[in-house]
Amino acid sequence: MMRFNLIRDATLGTISIGRYKILHELGQGAMGLVYKGKDTIIDRVVAIKTIRLGKAFQAMDEKDMLKLFYQEVRIAGILSHPNIATIYDAGESYDIHYFVMEFVDGIALKTIIQDKISLPLISKVKLLVQVASALHYAHQRGVIHRDIKPANIMLVISEHTKTRDYQAKIMDFGIAMLSSSKSAIHKADRVLGTPSYMSPEQVTGGELDRQTDVFSLGAMSYEFLTGKKPFPAADLPSLFTKIKSETPPPPHSIQKDIPLIISNCVMKALEKDKEKRLQSAGEFADEMEIYLSRAEMLDTQKIAALMDTADREFLLNLKRHYTFFADFSLEELNKIYNISSKHAYKKDEEIFKEGSIGNRMYIIMSGQVKITKTSQGNTTETLLNMLKPGDCFGEMSLMDSAPRFATATAQTQCSLVAINEVVLRNSEPKLCLKLYKNLALTLSDRLRKSDEKVNALLSKYPDATIG
Repeated sequence: MMRFNLIRDATLGTISIGRYKILHELGQGAMGLVYKGKDTIIDRVVAIKTIRLGKAFQAMDEKDMLKLFYQEVRIAGILSHPNIATIYDAGESYDIHYFVMEFVDGIALKTIIQDKISLPLISKVKLLVQVASALHYAHQRGVIHRDIKPANIMLVISEHTKTRDYQAKIMDFGIAMLSSSKSAIHKADRVLGTPSYMSPEQVTGGELDRQTDVFSLGAMSYEFLTGKKPFPAADLPSLFTKIKSETPPPPHSIQKDIPLIISNCVMKALEKDKEKRLQSAGEFADEMEIYLSRAEMLDTQKIAALMDTADREFLLNLKRHYTFFADFSLEELNKIYNISSKHAYKKDEEIFKEGSIGNRMYIIMSGQVKITKTSQGNTTETLLNMLKPGDCFGEMSLMDSAPRFATATAQTQCSLVAINEVVLRNSEPKLCLKLYKNLALTLSDRLRKSDEKVNALLSKYPDATIG
């Protein structure tokens, strides 16, 4: 039985909210029910979050409840990231206020931990990099989540068909805040959150910024890696005392297979003193990424042994054909080559997928790679380019960890050099800065040429409109 005055279509026997057909109830949120539904216009499965006016918080008047409800819509609507659940729509239908979001069909990180579902350490670290990177993306746009915990991280099977890796999705921005509006947050609101993952400043009602999410990320990561909460306690007073004053044992002392670099990263995220704590979720992601890169280098050492030193002619070709390498010396290019990982791909194996987040650019050593794009609302792939040995691709990801513009697939068996932005930035910061500058100039030149084409079209067709 539906618990709202929903609209029933007598001819079809269906129940709807606005244009959304209700399929079934998914669960109960803090302020109302959440349904699985279907967008009847664009034929898309969605999740619909609703509010129960007058029932959820009897101590809060309806105006405040609606303000909190639509605050989640506005804040989450700012964000567009593959590892953050997307908001599609919001509205009111009779007495129901609702918003529509991406339907995430997966398993909560909380379930993985509670049911002790075994995942390789590498898979766990990759997931933590995804969460930390998405959180850093949100922070850069002024959004502080305030409730990072295992229950708010959903894991779905990645569309990458070869590896079947999990993809993390940050959910529930119900108590998120904008950093620009923190002065308007009442002190009582600062203690909102889930106790086991609260930062010391949340517990004490202090000023909150992005570092409160970093602490919560550390607490969640600790539990995910070790299976134990960092601050186990029998009651809230004991828990809050531990969060404020106790340092948990480092993760590697609990699980011997956890490398020191990972353990130290988590402990730096759990520092009580914000001056000593990691300053951003991006720093957390970087340290985890450095570990992944080292593990990857060991895993691909057979390939690396065959390609230990770059051929002089190969490096000269890079200088000749790519302006962003033109002013690098052969010695500098060889340094970049030596700290980069090497990969072998089988024919038809996917290298990266359109829409995924990347921090690597690739250079083809042997074989061919095809670059394809799928048009919006269409499943047909369009071939954009066929690349050969010596060609580079994915270079813009070094400038900005934005979603990939296209899909790269091995057209034949091939070997690639992968330049990791995080490794380059931490190992060779001067070379990284030089590459940033050159890539920025390349991007600027591309934009200038695009503007010239647009202006030429406008001159030819003065009545045309752009946008």
